Amino acid sequence: MIWDVLDPVASVVTGVLALTTAGLGVARHLRHRTERGWWAGMAPVWRAQQDDALGHPYRFAGGYLRPLSEVYVDRRVVRRSAPAASAVDTDSLVTDPTTGHVLVIGEPGSGKSALLRQACATSAGGWLAARGRLHRTPGGAPVVVTVPAYALVGRSLAAALAETYPLSGVDFTRAPVSGRRWLVGVDGVDAVADPDERAQVLNRLAALATPDAGDVPWRLLVTTRQLPEAELTVLGRGFEAYHLVPFEAADVRRFAHLWFTATAAEQFLTWAEAERATVALRNPLTATVAAVVWETGPPGDAPPGDPSGLLDRFVGALLNAGRTSADTAVDALRRAPRGGPVADWLSGRHTDLVEVAATAASTGGDPVAAVVAWATERAPLAPQRVLPDWPRHVRLILLATGLFSPVEPGPADVGGRLAPTWPGPVEYLAAGPLARDWRQDLWIAAMTSTSGRGLGLHAWSRGDLSPELLRGLGQDPAGAIAAGHYLVAGGVVDQVVRADVLAALLVHGTVDRSRPAAGGREPGRTGVGAGASSEVRDVAGECHALLVTLAAVRADRDLLRAIAVDPARPTAVRRAAALFFAARRHPGGEVARIEGHEPRPVLSRSRPPRRRASGRPAGADDPAGEGRADDAARRARGPG
Repeated sequence: MIWDVLDPVASVVTGVLALTTAGLGVARHLRHRTERGWWAGMAPVWRAQQDDALGHPYRFAGGYLRPLSEVYVDRRVVRRSAPAASAVDTDSLVTDPTTGHVLVIGEPGSGKSALLRQACATSAGGWLAARGRLHRTPGGAPVVVTVPAYALVGRSLAAALAETYPLSGVDFTRAPVSGRRWLVGVDGVDAVADPDERAQVLNRLAALATPDAGDVPWRLLVTTRQLPEAELTVLGRGFEAYHLVPFEAADVRRFAHLWFTATAAEQFLTWAEAERATVALRNPLTATVAAVVWETGPPGDAPPGDPSGLLDRFVGALLNAGRTSADTAVDALRRAPRGGPVADWLSGRHTDLVEVAATAASTGGDPVAAVVAWATERAPLAPQRVLPDWPRHVRLILLATGLFSPVEPGPADVGGRLAPTWPGPVEYLAAGPLARDWRQDLWIAAMTSTSGRGLGLHAWSRGDLSPELLRGLGQDPAGAIAAGHYLVAGGVVDQVVRADVLAALLVHGTVDRSRPAAGGREPGRTGVGAGASSEVRDVAGECHALLVTLAAVRADRDLLRAIAVDPARPTAVRRAAALFFAARRHPGGEVARIEGHEPRPVLSRSRPPRRRASGRPAGADDPAGEGRADDAARRARGPG
């Protein structure tokens, strides 16, 4: 009787278990098929990312430079709000799923774009190896994609990503796959030359990082050169800001041994010591240029050790390699009716032509259009009247140098916007006119402009100017800010000059902003000299931002502490130094937005500093040094 009852029950249970097992198997199969389908859609992107790290845009001495993936040195960053804390590996900013949105600030040539290229290649390798199996990838590993910052002008992030990666079946408004997010690298905010467009990009990024944005499927890693304080502040509490740490001696040694054989690496390092180039090699771009020039130069002809001399040889070699295309254009002009005088005019102006293009590109202009306009104005007869396809010839001349690349892929001789392959060498060329015909007001205007700062730095080095000039600049607020940017970019000066520039930034950063600036200007604003077209809109904010950036380096922190207690300094300078350290220990304030541009970011970030178990704020600087500065600040404020 019992068996008669249990037998049907067992049959039912067995059937249910079989159906459940089958259902789970189908679900698992569908999930894996979905994952493999998404993987197949992304696979071309990942292969392209790997190729980007394997290839290199420059041809030099008849061959391409060493692949980035072979010579890349792992980088470190320091938190902007706690520069004395230990540096962290950039890998953690990419792979740690608990990390929020990140802003990485670096000087020209510091490796910001290389950081993103390497992150893409590493991520791509991991996802390709997984072959669509999510469990084969590291837990929480993101899918890394990048867009240039200018792609966000007039576009949402999702639209910019969809335009950059036109893939069927990939939706950037949703998570790439269950449990994972996109890591979107937004490269080169400073490269958006127009201030209004840059404001639009910054406000868009800030809005994406606010709580109002909801549960977004991405994290952001934004790179930029030093921006004005008002622009940095817009990103507010949504981003944690870091500074890229320059190469240290161990990094330079590792770079040399990755680039050269062991014997050649030691010879390269010996050359660097003999030429006193070790400080210059802290900049990754300079280190790369030095390796190329040293490796390809004539035997027995050691290159110079200064950055300007190295870039001069590097850019000169690129120009020489691209002269064939210019010769082709000259021949075409000479064969055309009435083209002889134009051909004679152009034949000796290849470098001038590329310099005009570089100047346009460094300020956000169209290099091809700039050269066409320049030739129309200067040549005996407008080349376009002789050769109707003259703009195509200009494009090919610029591409042949390797200094410029198409913004969008396509045939070389088809029209389309060109952009610098690397900003550094292009800015070096663009600095030629100012270096040859030095004007202090124009240099200050360039250094206080986000888009012109690279040009200003190269103009200074190419002009072979004495660092002593920086001391005189400190009397004017804009001059002090220009000198501060020179130090931030790694400019080498002695300790006396460096301390005087820091002192000038301290004074102008605490000026009474209720009084008009010299010359009847608005409070808190200052011009940049006669004939200059830009101005510093927030003197105190700019000076403070530069001091915060410089204080990320221990040597500059020590100089600032010495200024705070130096009896030879004016009281106002010592008070400003003391208050600077006091303010760093008690952060706060409101987050601004750049007016007139939507969308709106969150407007407040005021919050008490996090405290360790010891009661000190987390990330506080050297206790002894800042304690002395706090005491000085209390004395400076007086009773109460």
